[in-house]
Amino acid sequence: MSESGRISWPPDQPVWTFDWRLADAPDEEGIVILGAAYRGHQVFAKASLPSLRVQYSGPCGPYKDPLNYNNSHPTSRCPGTRVCVYSYTSGGQRALSLESYHTIGAYRLTHRWVFWESGVVMPRLFSAGLQCPYDHRHHTYWRLDLDIDGAGRDLLLEYNTYTADEGWGQGWHPFRSEVRRVKNPASRRSWAVLDLDSGRGYHLLPGPNDGTADSFSSADLWLLRYRSGEDRYGRQGSAAADGLDAYLDDENTDGQDLVLWYCGHLFHRVGEGGDDWHSVGPDLIPFGPW
Repeated sequence: MSESGRISWPPDQPVWTFDWRLADAPDEEGIVILGAAYRGHQVFAKASLPSLRVQYSGPCGPYKDPLNYNNSHPTSRCPGTRVCVYSYTSGGQRALSLESYHTIGAYRLTHRWVFWESGVVMPRLFSAGLQCPYDHRHHTYWRLDLDIDGAGRDLLLEYNTYTADEGWGQGWHPFRSEVRRVKNPASRRSWAVLDLDSGRGYHLLPGPNDGTADSFSSADLWLLRYRSGEDRYGRQGSAAADGLDAYLDDENTDGQDLVLWYCGHLFHRVGEGGDDWHSVGPDLIPFGPW
């Protein structure tokens, strides 16, 4: 079983257009966004959440929790569907939200994409529930195939407060080959994908609850050159390992078709109980002449 649809929003004067789907096993990657365009310019070829790994401090797990149609449920907001699509206004700006609610064991999970009329995209995972009575972290992996103005001619830049101007503005350093990186809050580290022809791009800002890598999940961002065989539709890695380092083979990424994997590490302290909801996810902010 699956659900899918086509978005053209707002209906009167669309700023966002894309397709979406929520599939069942073996394709288990939450709500998938396909062919997303903002103001007529492509942003994503595909954006998804293919891997969710849970790491416990005690003798439980690890687990790999797939988000699929089979473990999703209708909600009171949208009782007739597994994917709830709705719009709202906040701070004077309109937003479109797509979300699915899942139960896996004792976990309650909401997977949400929010698309703002300003072009900002907010991927989010919300989690509640305790499977085992120990502190744990939900390692949440988004795969972002950012084809800004089409595949190719993209470049990844990294910002740090200590980086001199290397021709891309104060603080920005380009990566021209595949690499993995970890967050560094002290230097306000963040990343951006720039289309070299149009000057349009997206800035990836880690969220305040996104944590940092550890020995269980050893990086926060992977830059890869696009290869179709590396999109596993949710069959990426295992409970014990994310498997992403195997794709790092120093391929050229300067002006190429790029894929980013971004991981947020959501900490849940057992003393908080299982009722409180926790959230994780970055903000994607457009820059340039959109």
